[in-house]
Amino acid sequence: MSRTSIKAMKPKLSLILVSLACGITARSISAADSEHTASVETESLRVVIADNEAFGPAHRAGYNGVAELSLSGTGAKNLFVPNYAGLNLEHIFSGDSSSFGWNIFEPRRASMKLIHHTARRIELQQESTEHWPLRSRLIYEVSGDAIDFTYCGTPLADAWKKHGYIGVFFASYIDKPEDMSLQFIGRSRPGRGDPRSRWIKHLPPKHGEAANHRPAGSTWDPPFDPDFNIPLAQGISDFEYQYPFYFGRSGENVFIMMFEHSDDDRQLRFAQSPSGGGAGNPAWDFLYLQRRYQLNREFCFRGRAVLRKFISNEEVIRVYEEWSGEKVLRPKRDN
Repeated sequence: MSRTSIKAMKPKLSLILVSLACGITARSISAADSEHTASVETESLRVVIADNEAFGPAHRAGYNGVAELSLSGTGAKNLFVPNYAGLNLEHIFSGDSSSFGWNIFEPRRASMKLIHHTARRIELQQESTEHWPLRSRLIYEVSGDAIDFTYCGTPLADAWKKHGYIGVFFASYIDKPEDMSLQFIGRSRPGRGDPRSRWIKHLPPKHGEAANHRPAGSTWDPPFDPDFNIPLAQGISDFEYQYPFYFGRSGENVFIMMFEHSDDDRQLRFAQSPSGGGAGNPAWDFLYLQRRYQLNREFCFRGRAVLRKFISNEEVIRVYEEWSGEKVLRPKRDN
C-alpha cells in the first residue's frame, strides 16, 4: 500500500458519516427540535443530533452525538440502540495514572450547548469536563445523503504531558445486528500472524480484549500506566488495518465508516466491543490520538459514514474509493 497519501494529506485528519440512498434535498424537522436536539430528514435518511440531555421516552442522558440514524421511510429502524447514540464523545484520556480516579465518562456528564447554525449544520460545544481541560466542538452537517462530522479539541492546560498524547474516544452502540462483527482490509501485526493482506472479520471474545486496531505501518502504541481503566483503548489487537475504512452489517443494511490516513502526529484506530451497548448490542467505535499538540491551539479531524443496503464487499470498496480518491488493492484471501 502506498504511503504517499499520508505525506500529501491536509492538516486535518478526516472521518465521515454518510447514508448512500440518493436524497439531495435536506429539510429541518423543526417540530421535533428543541434546545437539546436537532432533527434533519432527507429523501435518503433521518438524523437526530442530541446533546447530553435525555429526551423522548427512551433516549437517556449522557449520550451525545447522533441519537438516531435510519434510512428514510415509514418504520425504518434506528441503527443505534434507542437509549444511547452513535458517534458519542465518551472518553478523554492520557494514560496517566493521576487521572485514574476520575470518572471515565466525563464527556458524557459535562454540559453541552447545541447550536443550530443552519437547518442542516448543527454544532455541539463543551467548554471542558470536570477534570479534563479540553474544549470540544462537534459539528454535523447534513446534505442529501451525507452527514459530515468534525471534531475539534483545544487543550487549555496540559493534563497530557506525561505520555505526550491526547486521546478521545467515540462510541456507536448498534441495536441488535444479526452479525456483531466488523470487517476491514488488513493483516496481522509483525510477528503476530499472517502478514498477507486479507479481509478480516473480527468480533472480540469479550469486552476489552483484542478491541482496537492500529493502522498498518505504525510502530507506535500509546503508553498507559499500570491499571489504565479504559479497556477498549488498552485492548490492542493482533491486527492492523491497511485502508482506513470498516463496515458492519445490520439486517439488510451496511454501516461503513471511512477515515483519511493517519500520520506521525495523529492516529485513528478502529475499536469494537461485542457488548458495549448491552447483550447483543455491539459497539462499533473509534479512537483518535493527537500527538505533538500545542496548548490553546485547536486540532481537528473529520469523517464520513455510510448507511445503505448491503450488496457486496466489492461495493464497500468502491464507496471508499469514490470518497477517498485512493485505489484499493483487492485482497486475494479472507481470514
